[in-house]
Amino acid sequence: MKKHFISLFDSVHLKWTIALFVIAAFFIIISSLVGISDNLPMIAMLLTGIILLFFAVLHPWKKAYNYGILAVVCIGILILEWLGISILAKMHLDKYLSEGIAMGIAFLICVPGILVGIIGAIICAVRKK
Repeated sequence: MKKHFISLFDSVHLKWTIALFVIAAFFIIISSLVGISDNLPMIAMLLTGIILLFFAVLHPWKKAYNYGILAVVCIGILILEWLGISILAKMHLDKYLSEGIAMGIAFLICVPGILVGIIGAIICAVRKK
């Protein structure tokens, strides 16, 4: 793991890391300034920025297997979140549910993580051939 983060700052990966990070930060900041409530283009821009932020950190991965694991882990987090919400709802403990936190985890972390996992696995598989 330590080797991966050091490889982000190698001369080979440094340009891609900085470029992806700057573009991601630009997309996230602009979409936050304009507002994402009932604004589909800004929601798409926010998700694109988060996806690019994932790729800024994960682009040195060379194996499709690693991206597949990322997608499976994000799907697992979504399932655990859904199960936790279901259990709390059946126990009538709805007052402990925070809609903002649940939606934030689901749509700002897991959905981009799944998309990055799928896109990265496809790109690595195609690049290998």
